Amino acid sequence: MKFSRSKWLSFVFIFILATQTLAAGIAYAADEISKLVLNKNEIILQVGDTANLTATAIYVSGATETATVKADWSSGTADIASVYAGVVTAKKEGKAVITATYMGKTEIVNVTVTKKVKSLTKDKQSLDLRLDATYQLNIKAYYDDGTSEDVTSKADYTIDASSVVSVTNGLVRGQSPGSANVTIKYMNQSLTLPVDVEVVRRIDAKKSQVSLLTNGTEKVELIATYPDGTTSDVSEKAVWTTDKEKVADAIKGTIKGYGVGRATLTASYGTKSTTITVDVDNALKLDLNTQNLLLKKDATGTLTLTATYADASTEAEKTKDVSALAEWTSEDTDIVEVSGGKLIARSIGETVISAKYGEKTVKVIVDVEVPRRLVVDEDTLSLKTGDEHALTLRATYADGTTEIVTDRAEWTVDNDSVAYVTKGTVKTYKAGGVNVTATYGGKTTTTKVEVDIPTLIKPSKKIVNLQIGGSDQLKLTAIYKDGREEDVTGKAEWTTSSKEIAEVRSGDITGIDTGTATITAKYGTRTAVVQVSVGVLKSLTISQEKLVMKKGDAVTLTATALYTDETSKDATSDVIWTSSNPKAASVDAGKVKALASGEATLTAQLDTKTVTISVQVDMASDLTANVSSLVFDLNETRSIVLTATDSLGATRTVTNEAEWKTSSSTVATVAKGVVTPVARGKATIIAAYGGKSVTIPVEVGVIQALEADTTYISTKSGSHVQVKLTATLSDGTTKDVTSSATWKVSSYKLGTVSDGLFTATSSGKTTLTASFGGKTVSIPVEIDTLKYLKTDVVKVELREGKSAEVEALATYTDGSEFDVTKPALWTSSNILVADVKDGIIKATGKGTAKITVSYSNMKTTVVVTVTK
Repeated sequence: MKFSRSKWLSFVFIFILATQTLAAGIAYAADEISKLVLNKNEIILQVGDTANLTATAIYVSGATETATVKADWSSGTADIASVYAGVVTAKKEGKAVITATYMGKTEIVNVTVTKKVKSLTKDKQSLDLRLDATYQLNIKAYYDDGTSEDVTSKADYTIDASSVVSVTNGLVRGQSPGSANVTIKYMNQSLTLPVDVEVVRRIDAKKSQVSLLTNGTEKVELIATYPDGTTSDVSEKAVWTTDKEKVADAIKGTIKGYGVGRATLTASYGTKSTTITVDVDNALKLDLNTQNLLLKKDATGTLTLTATYADASTEAEKTKDVSALAEWTSEDTDIVEVSGGKLIARSIGETVISAKYGEKTVKVIVDVEVPRRLVVDEDTLSLKTGDEHALTLRATYADGTTEIVTDRAEWTVDNDSVAYVTKGTVKTYKAGGVNVTATYGGKTTTTKVEVDIPTLIKPSKKIVNLQIGGSDQLKLTAIYKDGREEDVTGKAEWTTSSKEIAEVRSGDITGIDTGTATITAKYGTRTAVVQVSVGVLKSLTISQEKLVMKKGDAVTLTATALYTDETSKDATSDVIWTSSNPKAASVDAGKVKALASGEATLTAQLDTKTVTISVQVDMASDLTANVSSLVFDLNETRSIVLTATDSLGATRTVTNEAEWKTSSSTVATVAKGVVTPVARGKATIIAAYGGKSVTIPVEVGVIQALEADTTYISTKSGSHVQVKLTATLSDGTTKDVTSSATWKVSSYKLGTVSDGLFTATSSGKTTLTASFGGKTVSIPVEIDTLKYLKTDVVKVELREGKSAEVEALATYTDGSEFDVTKPALWTSSNILVADVKDGIIKATGKGTAKITVSYSNMKTTVVVTVTK
């Protein structure tokens, strides 16, 4: 029996399918499903709307699997709500039950389908209530089938200030003075109702400033003025606050002083407030018995603080010693400690003592043995090796007294290999220089010590000129501070900058090769240098410095070389001659030929010396135009006259002979000096003749400035903002170019613009750009920009199966606030612990989940903990 190829392939396919089915059956058998969880158990839809359901299988082992597509979905009433792969579609008004089945587990979802709400209306656009007054709203819904219904009791009501008003089934009650917004929502439609309760036009205190003694009181009237013009004392009804509760506070309009100082009280009633300044036991001025105090270390001192008051009964001033009542501080307690005005000097130094009483503070400087001046008896010393010398240090204090502090000062040297110092006595070890520093009371002074150091060393020659092989013996003399001189030629250290050019031994210099070198002699800390030249060319000169020639002329130049030994010779044939512009002028062995109009630089080079000569052939020495700039508008022309001056000083008009160019032919063109405008803008006219050129800036109808009447736009979706654009022309006049300018919005999804009228279409940030006459103005735009997003709670604890309602409040940059609980997007980090919809959190299982609220590009979170 033979198998065909197709039968054989079919057999293999059946075998593989059977193997996979068997393996799958074994896997499922080994991991039994525990339960099936749906993301929602109840849905409310309007006709035509859809909703997505998801199914998650949880196995006995703890593993999970997304089973939305694998599950069997069915609707008990498909004509009301149908379902396919978890997607529920609302067909008509009514109720339906959606069933999901997977691996023997079944879950249901109750679906309510309502008619689609087209719009909502309210019978009042705003309310103005008195305290405890009520008003019954009438809310009506209009459906897309043309019917309507009173939904006052069915609608949801939210309030942005629940302490001001309350709403129950549309009945609005005024609870406390203030303003609130009531948001009315039914299905997919919402309305906003502004409510004012007991709103006053203004409140005024009978006294704006009160002065009290400690524990004194005073009753202040607070007058509220209502919109109808009536007034009332609301001091006992208002909310009183203070910025300094330890100084003064108020209860029901009675102000009481508690402590020394100044406080600001704020009285608020409804949306209005006013302030009262309260001074308690406040002194006019504070005085210390001294402004500067000098103490010795470990000594004590006393400061007295006097407060001056205004005596209201006698209208005179009185004083009081408040040293014990003041707050005393020291900027540095390591130097001076202070308590109740009593001072203890702890260490040498200077600090500031402050005394504070009430709102006033005075300060005094305390000096503890701080020298104003520190002087050493010698600024410089010249010693020999092995010498000792004692220095004397004196300190002068603020009171003018002086004392010797040599033994108390700190002495240091910057090079102890040269000298050492102990209590002002300097001992030298070897030749060199050192700085001896004395420090006392924060002051320092320095003495410069020189050991066996001459004032200077002087060579017998500073410049030596030699030929190759020649030599010269120098003498080096050291001159000391005391005037004595010493030949230190053999003692000094001699070096050369180039052994290939010159050598030196004990001052004897020998020329090795052509060039220059520097010979350095060093003795102690002093150095001297000698410049050496060996067979060096000193200078190169040319017979003429400048040539002015005509085409066809010829001139012969002569080069002369001068050497360091003062000898000279004709070096014309030895020089290397070059021309920077051989087309204008050539040079050969000193002979120069003028070939064409232009300029050239001739270079003569011999050894390291170079000389340059400028050559002009038929060149203008100056070129001028009759105008320095041109400013005109379209449809006009201007003429430029060009004058050239030659090297002999003669002038002539070369307008027609010059070469004319324009930097922008799209703005202006030029021919033989006549400038013709083409378009608005700026250009530069260039005229060239005889190696010279002039430039004339040209402006054709140039816009100098472009300004918008606003620099920033903050608006909301659906709003319109008109921007006016003004152009300033080059002559200083202005005109409205709003309709002539080119307008653009950087993000077309956020808004549109036409003739400066900007229409916001979506939330976000963009830029409005206007262009005219080469100028551009950019205006930043913010639409529906939030300042922050917050929820009324940040943590929720629930038992499994329970639910909680959370509100989300959005605050915009203009300060307005809106309840966005419904329009916001609510998501759960773990729907097996907590599910959420429109702020309603349902606990589905034990654990912790994070609820995220998103609205207008901002997010905030609520942590949910679920227990059994």
